Amino acid sequence: MNPGTTDRRVRRTRQLLRNALLSLILEKGYERITIQDILDRADVGRSTFYAHFRDKDDLLLSGFQDIRAAIATESGDADKGARRNSEFLQPMLVVFRHVEQHRQLKAMAKTDMVVRALRQGVTELVREHFRSEFRGWNGDQTQLEAAVQLLASACMGC
Repeated sequence: MNPGTTDRRVRRTRQLLRNALLSLILEKGYERITIQDILDRADVGRSTFYAHFRDKDDLLLSGFQDIRAAIATESGDADKGARRNSEFLQPMLVVFRHVEQHRQLKAMAKTDMVVRALRQGVTELVREHFRSEFRGWNGDQTQLEAAVQLLASACMGC
């Protein structure tokens, strides 16, 4: 979602709900959180919640979409700065910096859904970066995809 085109009240409500979820994850763990817990913490009504999200999974994944957009923006800015003088894996360094800054949310990474969302996001970032680095690649696309999967798996530590 583009922050410039979204009403600030919508952005504020969505952020309240995300913050409530994140603080509850740190306290209780994801699986034990109910929608009512989130509503109470964010001090919003049930209909407001459902106007923005289908369920708590949707709320959690919306945060990953925002994180992915922020990382892509940071990565693009880093690439523009010193395009050919930058390291080939500069976008991955941006991802690692972002993860380091949000280390306290490590408890979230224990749920299967979060692991899948992280893996998918990292894989997409690597794929996009490789496509931009290897424009006009005439080689075997399966080799390029194998490299994407290898690097994404290395970033995920598995």
